[in-house]
Amino acid sequence: MTVNYLNDADNPAVDAAPSSVGDPREDLGRYAELGGFTLTAEANPWYAAQAAATPEDARAASTALAELRSHDLIATRDSLTALLGDAATPGTLTELTRLTAVLQRAHGTSTALRREVYDADLDALTAALAPARWRREQGVKLPWGRRRALRAQAKSFALDGRARRADLLDAVRAAAATQSDWTAAAGAATRPVVADAAGLTAVAQAVEELGQAVRTLSALLPGQSLDTLPLAELADLVDRLAADEGTLYRLPSLRALHTALTDGGLGELLTELTERQADRDAALAAYDRLNGTATEAAAIQALAAGPREPEAEPEAEAVVEAVVEVEPEPEVVVEPEPEVAEVEAAVEVEPEVEVEVEAEIAEVEAAVEPEPEVVAEPEPVVEPEVEVVAEVTPEPEVQEPVVEPEPEPVAEIAVAEPELVEPEPEVAPEPVAEEPVVEESKPARRPKKPAITAGRAVTAYEPAELTALVRWIDSDGTERSEDELLRAAVKELGFSRVGPRLKEALAPAVAEARA
Repeated sequence: MTVNYLNDADNPAVDAAPSSVGDPREDLGRYAELGGFTLTAEANPWYAAQAAATPEDARAASTALAELRSHDLIATRDSLTALLGDAATPGTLTELTRLTAVLQRAHGTSTALRREVYDADLDALTAALAPARWRREQGVKLPWGRRRALRAQAKSFALDGRARRADLLDAVRAAAATQSDWTAAAGAATRPVVADAAGLTAVAQAVEELGQAVRTLSALLPGQSLDTLPLAELADLVDRLAADEGTLYRLPSLRALHTALTDGGLGELLTELTERQADRDAALAAYDRLNGTATEAAAIQALAAGPREPEAEPEAEAVVEAVVEVEPEPEVVVEPEPEVAEVEAAVEVEPEVEVEVEAEIAEVEAAVEPEPEVVAEPEPVVEPEVEVVAEVTPEPEVQEPVVEPEPEPVAEIAVAEPELVEPEPEVAPEPVAEEPVVEESKPARRPKKPAITAGRAVTAYEPAELTALVRWIDSDGTERSEDELLRAAVKELGFSRVGPRLKEALAPAVAEARA
């Protein structure tokens, strides 16, 4: 059955997908959908990445993050601490890098000198091995006997007993520099530790890769000195960045839309909507108020919304089906009901009665016509000759003015052709209208969509919220596998790909929704 609603029957259909090319209103709505007004630096650490202006920048940042996550910061610190012993414990990436460099220099010195050299007076050994010109320039005076004894001591530290004096001087100077750096980095007056070569090489490689990745991220996140953050806080930030990677890939579009809207003179509106953390509907409403189109937009939306009582349509269909299938009896026609629903049905009668019946129905329709609810049109199989049968199907929901039908035509119908009606006693106890057609025609309602903030970390949602989201997606009638359902949930959360954290959080929700 075709139903035309009176509030929009004369208006053209609204375009559901207008073009957004060069349309500030649609650009504003798209900006709101991407989270431009709800993203914050506290909840979304990637939001501060101003340098991620293109998709290539976003991919480079994602690569740097993956490199940083491939090395466990805390495990690397523990490995270096094991090499240092009780000498020192690095607290930041800067300290980690500095101590690793000192250990590497100490290891290099150990290939030429014994480690006992750090117990000697390295400045005196350097002065004794240096040329006389250097001592004069530095103002150092050493008696000849003292110089000779110090040179002999230096040779005793050399692993190569035949080392030349110049090579020995270079090794002692390197040991003195290592001792100074060790004291500054470790904060102790102990001699440098000579670490295991294999363990030191592995730690040094990990620290170098960590440093490169942190420097790349520091360039993208202005105002944050990642290399001076405590290692525990840096590890936590890395986990938050990984959970917020969906925001990273939305940044190029957000930056481009923000620039276009600002150039279009909407800078103040963007600031106001950001303070209110507006969604798409609120943003579009504010734009319409700003441009004086709020009334027109509201009217179009109301027209596109259809009827205000969607339950009336399936009930009307049920009544029509019931009336068509039941053959009317003349006794029912004689007893008119005061309150009826205007429905059209088809019953074959004699031509001579047709003129009078149509005349009376025209009067009934003329009286009922002001009703603003719905106007039911007949199915293609229904003939419009006789419509008076609709008077036997009461509709309690619809309140209509009392119609006083004239009894003369009805009496003529009953007397003129009694043999055509052919009342059968077996028809009365079989009211097809009692079949639960209305219950079957009511469409199953989907559960209400949970409140989801695009780009919000999945760990911020409760398991019940994730389960509700999965059930809402699964209720759209589309056949999906569990993997497809999980990916649809990831897309609704505002992420572009399924990461381990998202899969770990959503897998139980999918299993519970499908249980």
